[in-house]
Amino acid sequence: MTEEETTAGSVGVATPGGVSRREAAGQRAFGALRVANFRFLLAGTMAASFAMWMNLVGQGWLVAKLTNSPFQLGLLQFIGGSTVLLVSPFAGGLSERFDRRLLSGMASSIIGVNALIIGLLIATGRIEIWHLYVIAVVGGLSSSIYAPVRQFMVYDAVGRAHLPNAIALNSMVSNMARVVGPGIAGFMLAFSVSSVFFGQFLFFAVATLTLIPMRLDRTAPPAHEPVLTAIVEGARYLKRHRTLLRLLLLQAIPALLVFPYLQLVALMAKNYLHVGSAGYGWLQTGVGVGAFVGSLAVAYFGNIPRKGLIGSGALLLYMAMIFAFSFSRDYFLSLACLISGGLGLVVFLTFNQTLLQLHLDDEYRGRVISLYTMSSGLTPFGSLFMGFVAERILGTPHTIAVFVAVALVLAFFSGLASKDIRRL
Repeated sequence: MTEEETTAGSVGVATPGGVSRREAAGQRAFGALRVANFRFLLAGTMAASFAMWMNLVGQGWLVAKLTNSPFQLGLLQFIGGSTVLLVSPFAGGLSERFDRRLLSGMASSIIGVNALIIGLLIATGRIEIWHLYVIAVVGGLSSSIYAPVRQFMVYDAVGRAHLPNAIALNSMVSNMARVVGPGIAGFMLAFSVSSVFFGQFLFFAVATLTLIPMRLDRTAPPAHEPVLTAIVEGARYLKRHRTLLRLLLLQAIPALLVFPYLQLVALMAKNYLHVGSAGYGWLQTGVGVGAFVGSLAVAYFGNIPRKGLIGSGALLLYMAMIFAFSFSRDYFLSLACLISGGLGLVVFLTFNQTLLQLHLDDEYRGRVISLYTMSSGLTPFGSLFMGFVAERILGTPHTIAVFVAVALVLAFFSGLASKDIRRL
């Protein structure tokens, strides 16, 4: 190859189809954006993600100020999230019967109003811990509808052809919000705690408005059997497809044993790393930085084979980094652990969800996705138990370490040690 040919290749030589390599790379990484419905959906995902990550930072700091109790943090997560475990199975049946745009819009509107109410209570000096518990129940009910319906709508928007890229881009914008949102929330906390919750309300309003111009076709006829029957049939379908069941288990393990550590990051920042609200916000941002980098890589290499093998390895990387974080007493080392962990987490989540959706029959899509997202309802149980152990028995750092160590063992035997998963 001549120097001229080498130079031409580096700047975008045309491929046999008449498309430059640079353009081909762009189509590979952002191909789903050519679908108008998905662009609207993605904009709403970004807005809602900003709101959710701001809520995590704002609520964690608010509860820490009101109680300074890891158990109270866990109890709050339990009260709100346990409703997800109870209601999510019904969301699949609802998503197959009603307009998914309407369901998503109603859910996001309710969550936004919740944030507005909390902001007003803080601004007027009337906020009490029990207010957060009541709001958590309402928010949990709404989230149990919102999460599975939005996942279903990704498939509605792009179909099977663009699905891996769409899931990766959805993850990318969520993690872009995770990079920026906690930092913004940390800055706003220094100004006023209420401003964080007012910001959440505005972002959820935007997420609701982006649903209006979307035009989605159903992928299957509306279901007519009773909702409880639909749930049972979805569970039987998973039982017949053991690989899908294993993918769900891989999602459930970190949801129960690792994700609850997020509620304790505020106490780690305050009591062990000795940083204020801004430092706490950047710790949450660190996870997002790694996750954003991982999302970009997954968007570009979304069609890579052996997603099961890579995803399972990425899950173990994530858990190992959180385990290391629990022992760190240096702020920058802790930040580095969370960045690395975030990269592993997003690779696992994206590949795991992609594999699930690609191997589902359309008839059972809504029901199985609702059961898949129901695993997030396990996090409150882990949060409650982790908060109790941290406050009464082991302390915050050692509690995180023990829970993550158990998760590492379970994830290894459920994922990387399985031939079925490694071959996906």
